[in-house]
Amino acid sequence: MKKITILGCYNSMASTIFGPMDIFNQAGRLWNRVNKAPQTPFFDVTLASADGESIRSINNILIKPHCSIEAIHETDLIVIASATYIKQILEKSPELVPWIKKQYKKGAHVASICTGAFLLAETGLLDKKSATLHWGFAQMFNKKYPQVNLEPDKMFIDHGRLYCSAGVNAGMDLSLYLVEKFCGRQAAVQSAKTMILDLGRTTQTPYGNFLLPGDLGDTIVKKVQKWIEQNYTKSIDYELLAKKHKISRRSLERRFKMATNVTPLGYLQQLRVETARHLLEEGKLSFEKITVRVGYEDISFFRKIFVRLTGLRPKEYRQRFSGYVARAISQ
Repeated sequence: MKKITILGCYNSMASTIFGPMDIFNQAGRLWNRVNKAPQTPFFDVTLASADGESIRSINNILIKPHCSIEAIHETDLIVIASATYIKQILEKSPELVPWIKKQYKKGAHVASICTGAFLLAETGLLDKKSATLHWGFAQMFNKKYPQVNLEPDKMFIDHGRLYCSAGVNAGMDLSLYLVEKFCGRQAAVQSAKTMILDLGRTTQTPYGNFLLPGDLGDTIVKKVQKWIEQNYTKSIDYELLAKKHKISRRSLERRFKMATNVTPLGYLQQLRVETARHLLEEGKLSFEKITVRVGYEDISFFRKIFVRLTGLRPKEYRQRFSGYVARAISQ
């Protein structure tokens, strides 16, 4: 049996602790139980905290671990639960980083769930590697760990013995993936079926929101951003927009991308797609009418932009996100 250590941190979301824990614990058990076969567990799962004391989760519930990290001499996999409050975590438990590095050096695999990527990045193991986490924390992560190549569209990433996953449910996706990696496809399929989970999700793009940094640090860029937000349904002449702010178009595009990571055109497209997403979620207008409302005439062209930025066709997006409660009740 593989030894799994779930590492809970100060203010971890309980679901990032218990979600992976349940998946690993039931692998080889639940499927066999419902099929009246002998249970053959694949993993020995331990929940640990830095000092062995209770973990105060983000909803203020105390979670009692099995032991402290010092009691874990060997483990095959460490799963780091969410660690959004990284400053407080490191101040309270400075021993976490050297312990993770020590276990990795001894051969352990290390995975982070959601903002657990902050703690994993603190070890330096992600330096010059790609990583992912919940899309809402991408800007914070980029600013704090510029040496890590963040890919916030990814659901999870595998570097052989290092793994990152996006938000809460992405931790379930990664856990199923690791069941398959350690125990084979059949074990993962059985786990997914018995826990009513989907296999094969690879991107969190449909769930995201387009965010620009709050403090752009460039007055002209901030003014241009605001102007685009107020006029995004209109046809925009970027030459005139640059002239209006007394700079060249090339300089405008360079400065805008430096401050926001996208060009003015890219930001315009994000605004239009974001508006289209909300209108699709409301479920009242056809995509053709939405296209016109957000400022496009070519439906096919806007559909391509929508797919590129969300990962879903408009029809798929509407089916997934519009009228969820009403559809569930009607069924």
